[in-house]
Amino acid sequence: MNELKYLYHYTNIETLALILKNRTIRFNSLDKMDDLQEQQTADINNIGQFCYISSWTDDSAESIPMWNMYASLNQGVRIKLRKNPFKTYKNYAKDLEKFQFNATSESDDSLPVYTNIPFVEMFDKGFYSAQIMKDDLLYKVEYTSDKNKLYPHILNDNADSFTLEIGLIGKYKNIHWKFQNEWRYILNIIPLNLNQPVAKSIQDFQLIANKMRLGLEKQPFPYYDMTISDEAFNEMEITLSPAISNGNRVIVENLIEKYNHSAKLEDSCLLGLI
Repeated sequence: MNELKYLYHYTNIETLALILKNRTIRFNSLDKMDDLQEQQTADINNIGQFCYISSWTDDSAESIPMWNMYASLNQGVRIKLRKNPFKTYKNYAKDLEKFQFNATSESDDSLPVYTNIPFVEMFDKGFYSAQIMKDDLLYKVEYTSDKNKLYPHILNDNADSFTLEIGLIGKYKNIHWKFQNEWRYILNIIPLNLNQPVAKSIQDFQLIANKMRLGLEKQPFPYYDMTISDEAFNEMEITLSPAISNGNRVIVENLIEKYNHSAKLEDSCLLGLI
């Protein structure tokens, strides 16, 4: 992964407009993916709704199937961004003062905790993702015919306790999708009220985990938007689809001029060929 510098995302102009205006990348849950197999496991129902992903490819060569499936030949774009383009936040104890629970002392203010989602937002909106503590949310999709990977057993049930290995989902796809050369950013997000004493949060987490095990818990939201860092946003490159119409070309040019005038705009290498 050290050699990987940039990734590519095929999409339509409407989605491009939202990315440029909001400076965000949308993560959708596995139950919204075109591959219906992805959200399934061998033992837990509805668990894919807690796994949020954003799909990219490392193939710098333009792909006609990818244009057709995810962008269209006349009204789509391909976005190029550096890998892990997300903004990093500094979290201090003082940021959590308005909440009931603050596990950090004032002496820790000189040593901020860095995350991809602010602690304050999780406390305020009632959700939790352990992966925000990582600098790297990126995974290379493994294409396989192994049913143990496509339908993993994620429940480890002991006599007096159990664990759910949600991290086993979202990383494998059926070998028939291999043409995508997909890399994806993954966030596992669960509903959890952290704005309360620790003991109550632990109790609530156990209750939520049990409901997840039974397939009864609901996702906190249908999607999550991650903020792009200024550096990554400014070096964005956008390729127009091969048969882009004149009107759609003007729309993209105006979007770039208004929201990201430093972005580089290019014609498709397939222009005039298909």
